[in-house]
Amino acid sequence: MIAYKAFNEKLQATMGRGTFQFEPGKTYTEKECKCCKNGFHCAENPLCTMEYYGSMDSRFFIVDADGDINQDGQGSRISCTKLTLVKEIDRIKLAVHACLYMQDHPEREMESNHAVRDKGECNTAGDFIIVRGKSPRAAGVKGSWLFLLEEQQRTKDIRMVSAVFVDGREYLENVWYGMDRRGNVCRRKN
Repeated sequence: MIAYKAFNEKLQATMGRGTFQFEPGKTYTEKECKCCKNGFHCAENPLCTMEYYGSMDSRFFIVDADGDINQDGQGSRISCTKLTLVKEIDRIKLAVHACLYMQDHPEREMESNHAVRDKGECNTAGDFIIVRGKSPRAAGVKGSWLFLLEEQQRTKDIRMVSAVFVDGREYLENVWYGMDRRGNVCRRKN
């Protein structure tokens, strides 16, 4: 199963027995898995990983969760007996994967302060905000990313997605953006 895992800047994660050092491409095994007790933890929803390692120097990987798998209903958290670090992705690619996850699972709840309903701001360069709703609006500082996910009028299905990089030229700092009926990014009132 494809999932996501976050680490500190040294590619370490805390386990019940202490800190565990990981390496890209390597496969790790445990005898058993139970969420919050043992096994290797990861998440189906990319944003769920940021609950554990969300600082700007965190590292993110697409992983293959295999062997026995345990889920405890806390978000999309998974514990597994076999884990392979497949590919490292940066923070913004994690956001793109989160948008795709929301498109595939529109009824699931969002699990991050990086994803909000209707209106949100990103106040850190190099970071992102995902805003979802019937008429999503977002603003950010220079160097931030805004992801707008417009839902269908009668359901939570995602109708359109737009991404904006606040570059200070075409898209300005602290200006609210939304989408028109065709999905084009445009200025919106606060």
